[in-house]
Amino acid sequence: MYIQITESAASFIQKYQIEHETKELLLRYDSDGCGCAVSGVPMIWLTSERTGEWEELKHNQPFTLYIHTAQKVFFDEEMTIDFNEKANTLMLKSPQQILSPRMSILIK
Repeated sequence: MYIQITESAASFIQKYQIEHETKELLLRYDSDGCGCAVSGVPMIWLTSERTGEWEELKHNQPFTLYIHTAQKVFFDEEMTIDFNEKANTLMLKSPQQILSPRMSILIK
């Protein structure tokens, strides 16, 4: 799995990361409150509570991003995280689809 992270998206992510430097970045498929484990939304978590099996994602930026091994099925093999300037949020997309037009960063 590989994620291309645009420069504008990396700047957006790093602003949050600087404010919470002891926390790790996790790409999550968050299904809390969605009613079903397969109904969820992609999010980036900044957390110090990484439990379970995690893998480091390959990407083009100087920070580390992890994904929960069991959640890889919800994502495509090649994706891009871009910054949506109009909405002031992130966008997760692949060549096949837009996985999240407004992906947020949750600080836990």
